[in-house]
Amino acid sequence: MHLQILIILGIIGILGECYLICLWIFARQKKKKEIPHPYSPSACVIVPCKGFGKGITENLNAFCSQQYPTYQLIFVVDSKKDPIYQHLEQITEKYPHATIRITKSKRSCSGKIAALLTGLESIKPVEVLVFADCDIKPNATWLKNLIAPLHDVTIGASTGYRWYFPTNLKTQLISAWNMATIAFMFYPRYTFAWGGSTAIRKSVFNKLEIKSKWQTAFSDDLVVTTTLKKAGYSIYFQPKCIMESPTETQEETSIKQFMRWGTRQYTWVRWYYPIFWYGSFIGFVGIKLFTILGICLLIIGYYFPGLLMVSTIFLEIIYGWQGITTFQKTMVYPQQRFSSKIKYALMTPIAFFMIAQNVLASSIKREIPWAGRTYKKPKHQD
Repeated sequence: MHLQILIILGIIGILGECYLICLWIFARQKKKKEIPHPYSPSACVIVPCKGFGKGITENLNAFCSQQYPTYQLIFVVDSKKDPIYQHLEQITEKYPHATIRITKSKRSCSGKIAALLTGLESIKPVEVLVFADCDIKPNATWLKNLIAPLHDVTIGASTGYRWYFPTNLKTQLISAWNMATIAFMFYPRYTFAWGGSTAIRKSVFNKLEIKSKWQTAFSDDLVVTTTLKKAGYSIYFQPKCIMESPTETQEETSIKQFMRWGTRQYTWVRWYYPIFWYGSFIGFVGIKLFTILGICLLIIGYYFPGLLMVSTIFLEIIYGWQGITTFQKTMVYPQQRFSSKIKYALMTPIAFFMIAQNVLASSIKREIPWAGRTYKKPKHQD
């Protein structure tokens, strides 16, 4: 009887992995059938800036030189003493549509939200608001591709995501981690607005009083996500707006620091977007428990159910292969920019373990230390 139960569990694990693999295949087919829309309303892009990292000047110039008819660009910095400020001055002198604002400090919300709120005070009459991080490197059509889906009034926001192009074995693993977390973004039920690249119609932003909600929030994008979904809007995931992010920051050069960062991200998700967190828990922690159980069964001599459960590792390799194939076909970068599919495939089982650890660690977090401040779990969250 016990053996039969173990075999059934092994089959469930395999079916779960097959489901995850199918997510990539269906997503690829879905995006292939979509037709671009010429919708290009007036827009305002707000970019909080802090510090001066590698490639930041190229990023800032890329924001300023978008192939888009009419848009205002607001860079927000905490202080004129910030090393990025003088570079912003030089750049905005060349681009009349770009301006700089100094953040008005607020203790009731996160520093990034304080910067966004400051930027909102300076917007001109526009139809669309765009929020972005200064560490992404947008290509020339980023803004056009991000805003175009908003022609559909049932879509509350359009979003992109980050991408790490690996430079060594460590960053290859981090890139695989990042890739493994994106599969659900292709499906509206789970899609969330990523603060590093999100567009929303100003009328929707005002109607849902998101600015007011931000006044006491810690996570800008997850507040946008939950507010839109409660109001019945969908969020559109635009793979053409998955933009390159640097791999030179501390989080990306140290696996230990990156794991802390990953746990922090999943803690935000648990606090503000629990449905996605529960899905991640079942998908990643559940699958890794099957793998561990399978190894234990092999050790004690239950070979058939053990092999069924351990075979999830092989299916994760296929998952990684399908994932990188999907992004090579849907992102705007040429295929030669990506490392080999084999590397992504072989790294994926390790990435699954990393994500499972992040999700598990986030389940007990009650506070988050971030950028010199400590944020506690909001009292209204379960």
